[in-house]
Amino acid sequence: MLPYFPFGQRFNDKMGTTPLAKTDRLLEVDSQYTSEIGLKRQLLAQLPSYYFQSLPGYELVQWEALDQILHKLVDTYPEHFSLTKQGTQWRWKNHLLAEESTFRFGDRASLPYAPLDWVGRQVQEDLVLVTGNEGQLVAGLLCFANDWSLDEKLGLPFWQIHEPINAIVEPMMRSAEHFMQRLPIGKSFWRANWSVKVSNQLDMSTRHLPALKQQLNDCLPQLTVDTIGDQLYVRVERQTLTRLPASDAILFTIHTYQNTLAHEAAHPDRAARMAQVFSTAPPALITYKSMTDFLPILLDYLQAKAKPGA
Repeated sequence: MLPYFPFGQRFNDKMGTTPLAKTDRLLEVDSQYTSEIGLKRQLLAQLPSYYFQSLPGYELVQWEALDQILHKLVDTYPEHFSLTKQGTQWRWKNHLLAEESTFRFGDRASLPYAPLDWVGRQVQEDLVLVTGNEGQLVAGLLCFANDWSLDEKLGLPFWQIHEPINAIVEPMMRSAEHFMQRLPIGKSFWRANWSVKVSNQLDMSTRHLPALKQQLNDCLPQLTVDTIGDQLYVRVERQTLTRLPASDAILFTIHTYQNTLAHEAAHPDRAARMAQVFSTAPPALITYKSMTDFLPILLDYLQAKAKPGA
């Protein structure tokens, strides 16, 4: 089962942010850690300038994010990570990967990659940095994007980043912008985002969209109430937002989880809640999420599974 299940009694157009408690994790390490870090590093080796980008002048913000992330990992998972510091000389140990790194904090030449690029290779989450009142995207390590990429979004303010869906869920976007402007220092918040996909590949960035659209078109004739559960995947992003105290930038993290529709719908309550949200979501949002063509069969399947004993 998915660890996060953002489906209520009906579609909600609010951003749905919740404060992280002191006992909650900002970053999460799970059984997929080794394989997902391996995939990240493979993608970065293939197309480094596609999966990591930064505007010039934001290296100090990247160092601040690195500081935040390493300390959070050590605090949350001391059995997996350790950090020792002697002045600016830092030694990082990743016991899960049997790796050790030594660098001088603030000295770019002491790391093999830019600070956000380097620390992004230590976590399953994608990492994005935004700054200013307009929430300009200034840096990111984005390997597991869902229908977007840094190529098209770097340097844009928040409204332009989300411009394709402004008319669909404008209240959510406006609420999100106001929330980010008011985000206090010293607190982190989280929210979850959902989609339904025909593939379980993690990297669904823009460069893969033609192939994914073709895969969906090829799959549609075979989708029936009997087969749809094993052919579709529920994809959930756990997103966190933290304002960094020195730079006032916001660190945005995205951890992607996915499971087959059949596994999630095996629980009648979950099947019912998905059916209620999908059936009450605006048609334009369903289109944006590429669910229009299979929505009727999906709803029939979920409504059948929502009945006890189905």
